[in-house]
Amino acid sequence: MSSRFWSAQGDSDTEEEESDYEDGVERGGLAGESAPHAGSTYLQANASDDSDDPDGQLRVVRSAKDKRFEEMSSTVDQMKNAMKINDWVSLQEIFDKMNKQLEKVMRVTESDKVPTLYIKGLVLLEDFLSQALANKDAKKKMSSSNAKALNSMKQKLKKNDKQYEEEINMYREHPESEEEEPSDDDTEEEADDSEVEEDPSKIAIGSDSGEDDYKEDRDDIGGEVSGGWEKKMSKKDKLMDKRFMKDPSEITWDTVNKKFKEIVAVRGRKGTGRLEQVEQLTFLTRVAKTPAQKLQILFSLVSAQFDVNPSLSGHMPINIWKKCAQNILSILDILVQHSNIVVDDVVEPEGNETQKGPDYMGKIQVWGNLVAFLERIGVEFFKSLQCIDPHAREYVERLRDEPLFLVLAQNVQDYFERVGDFKAAAKVALRRVELIYYKPQEVYDAMKNLAEQTEDTENGESEASEEPRVEESRGVPAFVVTPEVVSRKPTFPENSRTLMDVLVSLIYNYGDERTKARAMLCDIYHHVILDEFSTARELLLMSHLQDNVQHMDISTQILFNRAMAQLGLCAFRVGLISEGHGCLSELYLGGRVKELLAQGVSQSRYHEKTPEQNYCVQRKNWKCFYLHWW
Repeated sequence: MSSRFWSAQGDSDTEEEESDYEDGVERGGLAGESAPHAGSTYLQANASDDSDDPDGQLRVVRSAKDKRFEEMSSTVDQMKNAMKINDWVSLQEIFDKMNKQLEKVMRVTESDKVPTLYIKGLVLLEDFLSQALANKDAKKKMSSSNAKALNSMKQKLKKNDKQYEEEINMYREHPESEEEEPSDDDTEEEADDSEVEEDPSKIAIGSDSGEDDYKEDRDDIGGEVSGGWEKKMSKKDKLMDKRFMKDPSEITWDTVNKKFKEIVAVRGRKGTGRLEQVEQLTFLTRVAKTPAQKLQILFSLVSAQFDVNPSLSGHMPINIWKKCAQNILSILDILVQHSNIVVDDVVEPEGNETQKGPDYMGKIQVWGNLVAFLERIGVEFFKSLQCIDPHAREYVERLRDEPLFLVLAQNVQDYFERVGDFKAAAKVALRRVELIYYKPQEVYDAMKNLAEQTEDTENGESEASEEPRVEESRGVPAFVVTPEVVSRKPTFPENSRTLMDVLVSLIYNYGDERTKARAMLCDIYHHVILDEFSTARELLLMSHLQDNVQHMDISTQILFNRAMAQLGLCAFRVGLISEGHGCLSELYLGGRVKELLAQGVSQSRYHEKTPEQNYCVQRKNWKCFYLHWW
């Protein structure tokens, strides 16, 4: 049965193939008179389908640049039609549409020059707006929505035209140059990409040339020279270098400021490369003309580096974290060297504030928040320790970066104390306390010895962190050279208790309520690990924290539970069994010791957790693995 079935199926297939072949011979003529390739029946069918045009013209694929310009041209035509009927609602929508198309055109052309077609539309709109405002009788007859759109359009156009005043004036002087002609280089590049000949006879033959092109591309990308490897630069990098690879006297503050505003304007938009923005801002720090301008770019660079990892569960890449810390140290170098520059996040400074050079003796205001940067970089360090496997070597290497954060916090605190902002200094001092309070004297000595080593920064670097270093060395040297003024190594007293007393006294004098409560709990914790039970108990009873702890935030409640657990263990070590039982009994009543100490989740068979309890045991509140033992 099976043989008959397959044989019958095979016969039908062969008959169909033969009939198809005979039909092809009848349509195409003899085999010798056909195309040079015997198996070109499929190509002939495609050729007949594609050659529907009676003139036999080849189909041409337009480039993206031509498409964008045609879209803007049609938008300008729509604007003219809306002007004929005096429809300001439509004109408002068309104006917004044209601005979006301008961004696409600028992205495709990769040029700083605004298209003349866009300037033409602005001039037409501006003239028509002035006519409409002059005709008061027609304005009174307008509908409410049309009049509202007219007033809105007046404000939008006035704000928008400030950016293109020079281009608009040039267009009014020479209105005949309406259409832009692309440069010779662009036309040569687009000629290869845009015009695609779909000739079937050339498709089969063109395989050899394709291999040659592939070899040429491979040679270009590889770039292997006798001296080593050369990295091929992208179009954006070439454009960036072309703009700034000039004589330093030709690069002005306005040029750098315009490019800086362009980069900041697209931050957070869809399709914007985060690492690209970091590279561009890093390049701008080298071509900044004044220390204030360099400081402004550095603040935006640090913010862009924080944006590299948008996920709440993940952490910032370690190499970027280290560069971010170095950038904050560079910010402190500028602030210490130029004491007239003031950083503030309350009042927005003027637009040309950073144009004032180093010879200016007055006050220069730059927007920024050093406390927020320090807290964020501390959070990223803590998150990395949460995410890394605690049993891997990478975890130990990451712990070696702790002195870098400590020196950063110490320099920021010294700066705030120098300028007299003791409230901000108290917040920074709390970050230092939270890295010291749980360390016994032996661990403190080990951290102090690690900070004194000279080669500690080279141990945790990988190959991934070396590639951007080559990238940063490319290009022009820095116009504003900033020497290293602040210290790159932290200073520690011999005793950890001495450092804790200095920091907590500053917090008690100038900190807010939450900062004081956390500093008090850390102080109690540190006294406990030194077996000073009576001192720790007096501090706890004097502060009355146990009465108000339920109204505090979750992280402070966890810190209180950890301090109570250590207080009970200290009482047991010094022989006070009943006091130790009193401190620990409340933690063990509910059977949720892990959650209360932020060490994980306790498995319960009979009890369901409320949403508040589930939030308490979320992973972001867990303590790092090495803190489970202290």
